[in-house]
Amino acid sequence: MLKKQDYDFILYTLAPVHIGSGVKVTSKESIQENGEYYFPEMDKLYLFLEKNHPELLPAFEQYLLDSGSKTNKRKSRLIDFLNDQKIKERDFGGFKIKQNNLVERLNEVSLFARDGLGRRYIPGSSLKGAIRTILESEYFRGKQISWGAKSNQKFDDIFNNIRVEDGNEIGESNFSIVQKWNYDGNGDPKPMLIYREALQPLKRITFSISVVGEEAISLIDNLENIAKKHYSYYEDFFLNNGFDKKYIQNNIKAPIYLGAGSGIWTKTNIRRMDREKIDAIRRKQYRKMRMKDKGVMKLTKYPTNANSKIIKTKDFYEMGKCNFEIKRK
Repeated sequence: MLKKQDYDFILYTLAPVHIGSGVKVTSKESIQENGEYYFPEMDKLYLFLEKNHPELLPAFEQYLLDSGSKTNKRKSRLIDFLNDQKIKERDFGGFKIKQNNLVERLNEVSLFARDGLGRRYIPGSSLKGAIRTILESEYFRGKQISWGAKSNQKFDDIFNNIRVEDGNEIGESNFSIVQKWNYDGNGDPKPMLIYREALQPLKRITFSISVVGEEAISLIDNLENIAKKHYSYYEDFFLNNGFDKKYIQNNIKAPIYLGAGSGIWTKTNIRRMDREKIDAIRRKQYRKMRMKDKGVMKLTKYPTNANSKIIKTKDFYEMGKCNFEIKRK
C-alpha cells in the first residue's frame, strides 16, 4: 500500500492576486460613488424598474443597447443613467468593494473566481498549476511531465498523486480593484486600461494537500526549497534583464506566482526556453502586441504603507506574487 501524507499549504499574498472567473463587468453595469464600487445584479434592477417605474423601461432598454460614443460618454455609465432618471435606490443585489484611490475611473473589470453560491475562492487547480510549473522547471530540470493516462503507455503521472483542494472562502472585504501597469525597464511603469478584482496583499489563504507515494511526498516535503531555487533561476532568466530592482518585491518565505497578470514566464517551464522557443512564442503574438526580448514586468498599484517590508517602491507590486509555507498534518 502506498504511503499517504496530508499537508496544510499556507499562501500569503505579497501583492494583489487575480484568479479570473471569465466574467467582465463594464461601466454600464457598475456604479462608482461614495468611495465604493457597486456591482448590482442587472436583472434585479430591471425588475425594480418594472415594478416601481415602468415608464422608464424603454429608456433603460435603450441604455443597455446603446454602446455609447466619444461624443456622449454619459450613455455608457450606469451612474449617469440612474441620476438622469432621478433614481436614488441602490439596493439591487450584487456586491460592493471599497474604492482604491489609485484607480480613478473604471471601464471594464475582470471579476474574481466564485463558487456556485457566489463566494470568492482560489480553486485548487490554480494552485496546483503553479506548483507544477515550479516542479517541472526546477526539480525535473525542464522535462515536460505527462499529465494523465496515455494510449498504450504505462500510467505514471506523479502529479496525479498530489491532490490540492480549493482554498478557504475569502470575504468580500479582502478585495480591491487594481489596474495593470507595464514596465519595460526604461523610464517609469506605464498604466494600461485593464482592471481586475484582486485579492489584496498581506492576506492568508489555507489549502489542504493530500499526497500519495514516496516520491510525491518527498516533492511536497521539499517544495519550499525547490521554489526558492526556481525563483533564483527566474531572477536570472527574467528579472535581472535590465529591470530596476526597486520594482522587485522582497520575499519573506518561499516564493510562488499565482493567477492572471503575473506574466508568461511565471507560468512557463522556463528551463525549456531557449532563444528559438522564445522567438516562436513572439511570432504567435499580434504584431502590435509582440513582446520585445523577454517582455515587460507585470505590475499593479495598491495603497501601501511606506514602511512596508515587502516592497521597495511605494504602491507598486509585482502582480500575483505570493509566498508560502507547508506544514505536515
